[in-house]
Formats: sequence, structure tokens, C-alpha cells
Amino acid sequence: MTKGYLFAEVTLHTPGAEWEEYSAKVKATLDAYGGVFLVRGGSQKVMEGDVGTGTIVILEFESVKKAEEWYASPAYQEIVPLRLGSANTRIVCLSGTH
Repeated sequence: MTKGYLFAEVTLHTPGAEWEEYSAKVKATLDAYGGVFLVRGGSQKVMEGDVGTGTIVILEFESVKKAEEWYASPAYQEIVPLRLGSANTRIVCLSGTH
């Protein structure tokens, strides 16, 4: 089966209570869809291309459909405004195997 992945580059512009609340709640929204963090921050070494300014997050799901369902879920959409108020984010849904 083809797995589903969400790649996000998150540039925090307003750290504080909203971001802390988002960070504390996001894991619980993933659990119902089988989503797991493969990468959540850490150091980066750009091997080629432009250096991004954001933190990299990679989520894995059993399928692209599950990734899309999680992103659209009421539980996740309820906390999205917390992220939007605190960070600029680029999110890409990918399909693949490993």
C-alpha cells in the first residue's frame, strides 16, 4: 500500500500561548488517523538549494486518504487558527513507499 506523508515547513513568527496550545494539542488529533511524526524539528544541513528558515515536520499515515482526512478533520481544523496566528507554514501531501 502507498503511504501518505505530510511535509511541513513551519516558520514561527509569534511564539507564545497560542503556539504552545497548538503544539500540545496536535498529537491527539493525529492519533485517530494513525498519523505519526517521523521528523519534528532537529538540526538541518542543506545539501543543495536554498536554505529555508522553518522547522521541518514530516508526518506518516497509512495512506494519502488518511493524511487528507486528518488535515480536514474537525479536531485538527479547530486548532489550525492557533498555528496560523503563530507561524507561516507550507504543507505538502505526498504519496510514496518506504
